[in-house]
Amino acid sequence: MRSLKKNQRKLWYSTYANQRTIYERDENGEIVYDGIDGEKIPRIKSEQAGYDHPVSFNANISAAKGTSDSEVFGVSLDYTKTISTSDMTLPISETSLIWFETEPRYNEDGAVDSSSADYAVVAVARSLNNVVYAIKKLAKSSDYREMEEGQVYA
Repeated sequence: MRSLKKNQRKLWYSTYANQRTIYERDENGEIVYDGIDGEKIPRIKSEQAGYDHPVSFNANISAAKGTSDSEVFGVSLDYTKTISTSDMTLPISETSLIWFETEPRYNEDGAVDSSSADYAVVAVARSLNNVVYAIKKLAKSSDYREMEEGQVYA
């Protein structure tokens, strides 16, 4: 199976890089430190998965999830869509994020905002000339908007 250029869409992927430490900050945005035995140690707020800067690529993305007789990954895997490409050099893995409906956003520190991703890769199936990625839609708070009568629509 080959990828037709007319069926390809522009997407972005970001691969997992490392754990990021998020530090507590004061009202001025400065890191808060604790003094322990005369040593200043930054106060840790949380740990997050860190991702590389997103890279654009072109591939075929399915309209929706297929039926069990045509599913490449079986019937028990929960995924929303598939991405198919003949580009065997893409470093996308099960820990990667995908942007399709939106463009990647960045945090104030320049790191990629992983919460802006549209999909997470849940499985990869490689064949001789083709790669298929099963992706799952990620919930985002920005997917909901207030309407005139106070109703919320997705």
